[in-house]
Amino acid sequence: MTRLVWKISVLYAAFLVPFVIADDLPPYNCDAVFKFEGQFEKIVALIPYHVYPIYTLCTNVQFAKEYRAAMELYEQAASDPVCARMNFKRSRVNLIDMMHDQLVSLWSTANCQDCLDRANETREFLANFDELDKCLTKHLLSPCDPCAESYGSIQGQYEGLVRGHKDTICVDVEDRMNQTRHRWSAEFNCCRNRQHSTTTFVVIASVFCSLPVVFYVVMYVVTRAKEARERSREPLLDDSSRDVPAGSGSGSGAGVVAGS
Repeated sequence: MTRLVWKISVLYAAFLVPFVIADDLPPYNCDAVFKFEGQFEKIVALIPYHVYPIYTLCTNVQFAKEYRAAMELYEQAASDPVCARMNFKRSRVNLIDMMHDQLVSLWSTANCQDCLDRANETREFLANFDELDKCLTKHLLSPCDPCAESYGSIQGQYEGLVRGHKDTICVDVEDRMNQTRHRWSAEFNCCRNRQHSTTTFVVIASVFCSLPVVFYVVMYVVTRAKEARERSREPLLDDSSRDVPAGSGSGSGAGVVAGS
């Protein structure tokens, strides 16, 4: 966009060189060409005031008015046979056409027509942007919570404007949204989605890292419980093994006594 503005300025400077009209041409005053030059001059003078700090070119009423007037004057000059012969068909280098093409390129590259075609939506977006900007200025030290609703509103509205118009969104709207996102995330660090994602990642990573520890603890508890059950059965086995020989011995002794 900056290079395009520079080209327009160069063309304007070239246009200031007086026209040299050949002697074989009839005396004719082509007012439309000189009026077109006047409109071109007005547009060039407007540009520096509407590209910084944010683009306000397409939504500027005077810029749109001067652009339309320039296009109408160009059509008038091009449709006049004598005027066209004097200014459009005299040489390979045609400054009038070049100036016209640069204006058209500026208008189309900035997608200014989108702001005009969707004037109501654009006006609403600009109003919400101003509201958010006031909120950020008021709560400069900590705007995340008090301005979250305004930011969400402008974010949702912008997504609606972009839907189906990704490559034709007006530069005034696009530039405002880009700067708003940068301030919200980089300057104020209020990007909640990023914070939420980071928190979620940390929680999930902690859970996975703790799984081996939990596994070994569970296995230790199960093993100890199994050993405890086995130890609790050992005294019962010892008592039963002692009772069997005792019973056998007394029976043998009784038989000896009886036999004697």
